[in-house]
Amino acid sequence: SVGCRQIQDLEIPCVEVDPCGDAQAAAEGAVLGLHEYNELKQKKKPVVTPQLHGSAESEGWQKGVIYAEGQNLARYLMEAPANYITPIKFAEHIEQKLRSFSNVKVNIRPESWIAAQQMGAFLSVAKGSAEPPIFLEIHYLGGANTNDSPLVFVGKG
Repeated sequence: SVGCRQIQDLEIPCVEVDPCGDAQAAAEGAVLGLHEYNELKQKKKPVVTPQLHGSAESEGWQKGVIYAEGQNLARYLMEAPANYITPIKFAEHIEQKLRSFSNVKVNIRPESWIAAQQMGAFLSVAKGSAEPPIFLEIHYLGGANTNDSPLVFVGKG
């Protein structure tokens, strides 16, 4: 992580990372270390692409990159100012990220749908904002056993 950040300061576009026996951890450290919220900054740091040095542990490396990119997405959404990532922009951003997965279905529900579902507590909380509320549903349709009960996560963006 520290080495990748130093390479970024040198404006070198690519760095090969030695997996040191754990390619997944190396990938996570490299990708997480290079993350910086600079969406609104005038001077952005150059993008550095970390790559696995060698090819022996490429499966672990790819898994680590995917985990870290997911964490960086959450960090991006958390660090963005509330007036920049509004409920609709949040929902659209998530929908765009998940669009390429055929086993994921995304529904963006407007305020009228929320009212029709009689979600009074949700609407009451949303009244404190100038932005209209959005209810985001994400359905994963790729479970190994279709007879299993669904796993449901409920949260606030």
